[in-house]
Amino acid sequence: MGMLSNYDLKMRARSRVKGPAFGISLKISLILILWQIVSTYWDGQRTPDPSSLGFGESVQYLFGMFTTSMVSEIIFGVFGLGTVWAFVEWRRSQEAPANPVQASLKFWGRETLVDVVVLYGLRFLFTVLWTFLLIVPGIIKSFAYSQAGLIFAEDVKNGAKITSLSEYLTRSQDLMQGYKGRFFWLQLSFIGWWILVALTFGIAAIYVIPYYNATMAEFYMEVVRERRYGARRPAGDTEMPVDENDEL
Repeated sequence: MGMLSNYDLKMRARSRVKGPAFGISLKISLILILWQIVSTYWDGQRTPDPSSLGFGESVQYLFGMFTTSMVSEIIFGVFGLGTVWAFVEWRRSQEAPANPVQASLKFWGRETLVDVVVLYGLRFLFTVLWTFLLIVPGIIKSFAYSQAGLIFAEDVKNGAKITSLSEYLTRSQDLMQGYKGRFFWLQLSFIGWWILVALTFGIAAIYVIPYYNATMAEFYMEVVRERRYGARRPAGDTEMPVDENDEL
């Protein structure tokens, strides 16, 4: 039996956004939800009319967009990594975090913050450079690099020595070989939800962001499981085997 379908992954994630578990997921995702609501409002307020800009203003505007996008990618990445990793830990241990908000801030500590900032900065720059060549290669690379942060989180948990941050981009590419198409369709399945977030001025993010990040955690764990163990266990044996000390 192969990897769980995207539908199955989303069904697993939904168990985190219903009943008593939803309150915990909400707290884990709280910072991202507030960020989404504020950024949705802010983006609607600051978009200028391109036809009203001169050449110099256009260059300045594009540079400002690049800088803002990189900063947003890094900040959102650090919060996002903590959030998804909290869902990973919750699934693996089957125990909800004692302090969900604090769990989501895990990578803001002194020991990891600089590394995560550099890692997400590198990921952004490499993706942009690929996008300059053609849009499609840039999108493909963004999928290939998508798991770099979680692989880094595994090493942090296992106490592995961090020697090269760019290595995590390579390891992510290796991990995602054969799974980028699946990841694309999984992302596509959330488009309707993100439209709903936009239409509700970010309010729907209260449900969508916990659901989305729980799904990303399920995807990561399932890809790692399949890489390590191959075909799934027989039906009915629902929990995946995970050796916490295994290297990716």
